[in-house]
Amino acid sequence: MSNTDFRSKMNKRDIKALVEGKLSGTKKQEVIKWLLKNPEQQQRYHKMKADHVARLLRDTESDTPQKARQKRFQIYQLTGYAALVLVLVSLSLLYLKTGNAPHTPELALIETATAIGENRTIELPDGSMITLNANTSISFPKSFPDEVREVSLRGEAFFDVTHDADRPFVVSTDNGMKIQVLGTTFNVKSYPEDQNVETTLVSGKVRVVEEKDNKTVVLNPSQRATYDKNEDKIIIDRVDTQNLTSWREGKLIYDETPIHQVIRDLQRRHKVSISVASPEIMNYKYTGVFDNLTIEQIMDLFEVSSPILYKKNNNQITLYMKK
Repeated sequence: MSNTDFRSKMNKRDIKALVEGKLSGTKKQEVIKWLLKNPEQQQRYHKMKADHVARLLRDTESDTPQKARQKRFQIYQLTGYAALVLVLVSLSLLYLKTGNAPHTPELALIETATAIGENRTIELPDGSMITLNANTSISFPKSFPDEVREVSLRGEAFFDVTHDADRPFVVSTDNGMKIQVLGTTFNVKSYPEDQNVETTLVSGKVRVVEEKDNKTVVLNPSQRATYDKNEDKIIIDRVDTQNLTSWREGKLIYDETPIHQVIRDLQRRHKVSISVASPEIMNYKYTGVFDNLTIEQIMDLFEVSSPILYKKNNNQITLYMKK
């Protein structure tokens, strides 16, 4: 079989089957061998793996106890019996077991995902500390190479990066944004469903690069770079970094924030679905602080501090505008 024919047979369905554990024998070996030769497809594999496990975690929230136990067992199988820290088996080691590739570099990645309502702090191989917000996944090498320290983020995380002048630290997002630093503290918010990608610098200096058009900006402390996906532009403003990073302590602080963003934040933090019955609500901007409140307390605060009313039925919340 020619290389062209072989590549044509390897597609997203093959990677999906590998992620879901549906391949075995010769077919599994072929897909792994192909991934080893295609770095771009390796990234697709790792993102699909993280998405798959995160989806399983989310699905357990509405299941019966028996189904939830079955799915948790499936998650344990997928993650090597580490409940949430997703240590993926090294593709190169698998290939070495099934073929002869003595010079294949180690490709082992570690992937970690958080569920709705969960925050977690992890330590990277270089000593950098990362705090993940709810419904977030991050992947990074088991050991960083000599040239660069690169991680892939989907969601929101706070980075406290260990200084290393010889190895820049790079955060890549699904939205075509890269944040490049040497040693600093900063926050990145990059959820696929959000209109904006935000990078907020607390200390040090970072360079934000929009890869599609190679737009580049350099941030100083207390500056935020907001990339608007729809407008394809980057906006720089000065911000109170405490407000934008307070989620690490369980606080949500808003200052004239569009209500659609508030709703998305609440859905990530709490196991609820929020719908809007009055269209005019979407024009509203909210100012307030939710300091480790339950979703019921937050909704009650909405009613006394804004023109918004709510009705709650199990995990479904509907918002109405006061008449």
